[in-house]
Amino acid sequence: MVRVGILGASGYGGAELLRLLKRHPGVELVGFSSRKHEGRPLSSAWPQLWDERPFVAQEEVLERADVLFLALPNGLAMGITPEALRAGKRVIDLSGDYRLPPEVYEAWYGIRHQSPELFREAVYGLPELHREELREARLVANPGCYVTAATLALAPLAAEGVLRRAFVVGLSGVSGAGREGEGTFFAEVNENLKPYKVGGTHRHIPEMEANLGRLLAQGRRVRTHGPRREVRLSFTPHLVPMTRGILVTAEAEVEGTWSQEALDALYRDFYLGEPFVRVLGGLPETKGTYGANRVDLKPLYEERTGRVLVFAALDNLVKGMAGQAVQNLNLMLGLPEDTALPKEGVWP
Repeated sequence: MVRVGILGASGYGGAELLRLLKRHPGVELVGFSSRKHEGRPLSSAWPQLWDERPFVAQEEVLERADVLFLALPNGLAMGITPEALRAGKRVIDLSGDYRLPPEVYEAWYGIRHQSPELFREAVYGLPELHREELREARLVANPGCYVTAATLALAPLAAEGVLRRAFVVGLSGVSGAGREGEGTFFAEVNENLKPYKVGGTHRHIPEMEANLGRLLAQGRRVRTHGPRREVRLSFTPHLVPMTRGILVTAEAEVEGTWSQEALDALYRDFYLGEPFVRVLGGLPETKGTYGANRVDLKPLYEERTGRVLVFAALDNLVKGMAGQAVQNLNLMLGLPEDTALPKEGVWP
């Protein structure tokens, strides 16, 4: 039984981690922290969970756990991770702190990196592309929801070497902004749909481009920090008045002559055997993945323009965050990858 702990357990990602890890047969949840709720019972922050254990100090979780989940705001994990690794812990970071080269991170996040030397050790936590490296990882950089959806939507085209450029439109539920996200009050989001961080300013753009560039350069068997062919990607996110869920529409310019049959075959072959990717015959929708650690994909060949449209749906708090982190944990521990992870959604 592996002892696990969560730092930042009062956020949405932390709550989903709690829900999944409490029923995980291979781990013991030995502590969870929240500076805001320290000393108060878990149910005070999350009445959905039947658990009166208290939130404890961050230092107490660090001492007790063998594996740490860092569900913290950007900029905080980089100050904690070096100490945790020196103490022999393994770390799964849900923030953006180790996903990008330090100089790129600083340019896009506006935060000075405190432990840049650890970037090359960090394994990018997208199991469909980095499964083997994750088995030996001490530090995992867990990708977020938009990046997971966009990368998996376009990965087969990039790995085939036919992706020229892509235009990605993303729509996200309000929980993607976090529990204290600015501009997410009910009066502001209800019956409203709005774009945000447009014009190439969203900080997930370089992450998407790096993922697809590695695939273009090396094919499917990628290494986390291998050489890359440059990819230029346009990304426009929108905030949707729903609690959770991501829907991405990626419009790709591709090389060569394609048909719907060839496109379907490419995607089904690329994701053959993947436990948490489903290639559909019809179009995906967010309700289909609600509560599930799964991505639903549908490629569509637009014969009139010769372009490829790919639709992807996932639950931003499960496959887009906490569920993917547990999937990475399972790989790190040598457990079946789907342990404690729901493949099927719920109908609330």
